[in-house]
Amino acid sequence: MEKQLSDMDPIFVNIPCPTKEEGIKLCGEMLKLDLCGTAKIQEGVHLMWMEKDLNGADIVLMSLKTTKMNLPKIQEYILKNHSWGTPCIEVIPIFRDMC
Repeated sequence: MEKQLSDMDPIFVNIPCPTKEEGIKLCGEMLKLDLCGTAKIQEGVHLMWMEKDLNGADIVLMSLKTTKMNLPKIQEYILKNHSWGTPCIEVIPIFRDMC
């Protein structure tokens, strides 16, 4: 049986970003807006999809630790501020948070 997440359940939100500078700016702003508790930049991401294959030191993956209730605000913020029109916003539930 699948567990239904409550608004206070922790989640990871992963979003690819074209440059490290943009990732740092977006993560910093979301931290200031209290949309996430922590933000992490993972460098050297090899991003692949049917039309293109992007690989380079500039592609990064932003990983935010937050709660489910912040997800609509994060989606709204990213769609307004990310340089890609509709970047992937991947949501991963955290079933056991040991932090």
